[in-house]
Amino acid sequence: MDVTAYVQAVGYLGIFATVFVETGLLVGFFLPGDSLLIAVGLLAAAQKLQLSFALLALFLGSVLGNNLGYYLGYKVGPALLNKAKVRAEDLERTRRFMARFGPLSLLIGPYVPVFRAVVPFMCGTIKMPWLRFFALSLLGSLLWTQGLTLLAYYVGSKIPHLERYIYLILLAGVVFGVVLAAWRAYRAGHLRWG
Repeated sequence: MDVTAYVQAVGYLGIFATVFVETGLLVGFFLPGDSLLIAVGLLAAAQKLQLSFALLALFLGSVLGNNLGYYLGYKVGPALLNKAKVRAEDLERTRRFMARFGPLSLLIGPYVPVFRAVVPFMCGTIKMPWLRFFALSLLGSLLWTQGLTLLAYYVGSKIPHLERYIYLILLAGVVFGVVLAAWRAYRAGHLRWG
């Protein structure tokens, strides 16, 4: 899928809906979150989108999606996990993990594709207090949507026609992420060469 063509085709309402579904529904993990934000920033730098409207659409989509995910987790999370045969001890381990790292997961989670969909749902499932969740997810949404988009906008404003090379940029990001993960696994002793 050509993400820049997609963004131009769906407009502000479409980018809102894409981020909303990705962050609010467990099935939304396949949507192009990070590449969407990068494409929006590059297109805004190329004067093909209004930056302020795009930033608002992305931010609202993320905040409202997070709250939908939390609500779904709160209402149907335990029953859904029970039906999926998740053992009680695994759910308790998840509850302890989220109690310890929940705030951090809400700030870092938006940068990790599957986490964007799962973390709000799990916060609702373990009944994290909503005001705490809302404040942290608001900050996480702000950092993710505005930070990544503005970074792409800045780079795009310095290098003309960069939006044409979005696939190379995304591929470089994936390669960098894989190499970094492999290096960390190697350093931690979980991966051996040869």
